[in-house]
Amino acid sequence: MSRVHRRAFLTALIIICMLAPYGAAASYTIRLDEKVGFAAAQAGLALGLMLIPRDQELYDGIREALGGEGILWKGISLAGEPAAALAAAGILALNGSEFGRDLTWALLMNGAATMALKVGIGMARPELGLGPVFIGPSLEGEYQAFPSGHTSSAFATATVVAEHYPAYGPWAYLAAGLVGLSRIMEEKHWPSNVVFGAGLGYLTARIALEMGTNWEEE
Repeated sequence: MSRVHRRAFLTALIIICMLAPYGAAASYTIRLDEKVGFAAAQAGLALGLMLIPRDQELYDGIREALGGEGILWKGISLAGEPAAALAAAGILALNGSEFGRDLTWALLMNGAATMALKVGIGMARPELGLGPVFIGPSLEGEYQAFPSGHTSSAFATATVVAEHYPAYGPWAYLAAGLVGLSRIMEEKHWPSNVVFGAGLGYLTARIALEMGTNWEEE
């Protein structure tokens, strides 16, 4: 795939990702605070794209400032494992928890969107030492940096937590941010991957919550 074709393909995927939430939410009633959240998440997606040209510089600066890899960051990264979050949500849902049900749907929707972008975009992970380059569609894990799945999953989880337990919302988002940062420190993702993943996680979770609410009303 030529450089021009890769850019065109990437652009098309990003446009679809940024516009899809509006289409998916169009038939639902969105509260003012949710509209603000949607706008902030859209800004996160845009900022993530804007950071790509400076990924290497930002990546090096963040890791230098925070001292590189360490057991703390590894632990935070493991705590944010998407599969573990989904398993826990599924167990809660099977036991009749409304929170567990909403979290399960949010994580499934987020996981599908995240993986589609990862495979379709094909961005090299920092640990490869190739820089923030794109190769186009790829099933190889080493070229699935964009966006960060741990980050999108963590922010999707935080969004559901904030919906069901508002008092814990700020702490959940703080934890999600640390998960995203840990992925940079663990050489798995570039800053753009993390910022974009945060916006994607919020959007997919918000849509899942709105769809669930409207299904109940029907």
